[in-house]
Amino acid sequence: MENLHSMEFEKYKKYLISTWLPEYEAEHTERDLMVEGWNMLLDEVFSPLIAKELGMRYLGNRIWADDYCNHRRRVLSLFQQTDLGGSFKWGWNYDFIPKMSAKKAVYVRTDKSIFTHFFENIWENHNKIVEGKCQKADMTFNRCYIDSADFENSMRQRVKAYEAAFYYTLPLIRSFYEETKTYEQSIKMINTLLESSYYRLIQGNYLYLTKIFLQQYVSLGEENEKELRELFVNDNTRESFLKKFAQIPKDYR
Repeated sequence: MENLHSMEFEKYKKYLISTWLPEYEAEHTERDLMVEGWNMLLDEVFSPLIAKELGMRYLGNRIWADDYCNHRRRVLSLFQQTDLGGSFKWGWNYDFIPKMSAKKAVYVRTDKSIFTHFFENIWENHNKIVEGKCQKADMTFNRCYIDSADFENSMRQRVKAYEAAFYYTLPLIRSFYEETKTYEQSIKMINTLLESSYYRLIQGNYLYLTKIFLQQYVSLGEENEKELRELFVNDNTRESFLKKFAQIPKDYR
């Protein structure tokens, strides 16, 4: 664990916060990290591992990605279940598929505007987590339970848990990208995700929207424009997306 041994933890002390009433703080030494400190720790722990294993760079705001290739790039980011913890989600960002902003279709092509058009996470995965090796809880990481009375050791244990969570999750991430390495495979994956009520709930109409745009790009599907029209109730929103739909590149081979 090279990363662990080279880390300096002193700088994180100023980000420790107590959720105990003042009269109980001396008795209970558990502390949480402020969000700013947590973000810094996530970057320091995960960015070298993600760069080494997946070739992605940190964009800030708990998001890692690589560069565009063939109109798309891989995105790995924090999937936050609570204010105190989360896990990873992994998916794709496309330069020709817009997202909704203020009821209009806008492209998400820059590092600052990056968007994950469809994704998986550990909570409802079509891949099976290998029994006997880890549980879903092993793939999460949080910003709490830092022992201020044993700060150095507590931080080391926290970092070890983060690194273990990444490497437990890594096979699922690699499997996903292997299974979506072509556009046709991505469409197939979206169809798999659409079979899950969980993914339909958390990704909403973006699963359908992404599928329609991808099908049009690879010349699959006979009623893509009709299906796109039916996604929207607001006329202005519909027309905004149809305008972007008409601009889908024609360079797929």
